[in-house]
Amino acid sequence: MTRINLLVAKVVLLGVCILCISSGTLWAEETTISVTAYTLTECYHNKGKTASGEMVRTGIVAVSPDLEKKGFKLGTRIEISGMGTYIVKDRTSRKNRGNVDIYMPSYEQAIKFGRQKYALVENREGLNPLNGNEKYVSILD
Repeated sequence: MTRINLLVAKVVLLGVCILCISSGTLWAEETTISVTAYTLTECYHNKGKTASGEMVRTGIVAVSPDLEKKGFKLGTRIEISGMGTYIVKDRTSRKNRGNVDIYMPSYEQAIKFGRQKYALVENREGLNPLNGNEKYVSILD
């Protein structure tokens, strides 16, 4: 082989290695997000008005900006396992990462709920139906 052919072969091999490593990393990564609760008390600065312009109410969630980039846009319906269906109508603070914040009418309920870890799943078909205690958040729309 000439030096140029050898160099081209090395570059192609390097590209294949990088592709294999990066795709393996994407498949191995499981996204975990935090699900928390908020009340009207935390909305004092905007008097309970959400980013969508509506007033806070049961059935509304706020999402962090990074999740909004992953498809959790305002108006999106999502399912939180064991909790039900919600609509994204609000945003959390810019400093939050990987967070869904559920509106709850009472402070006691919100404190009792606390902070819980959930898996972010794109496709619910991949979940194991025999394991009934799987916690996940999924986009419905």
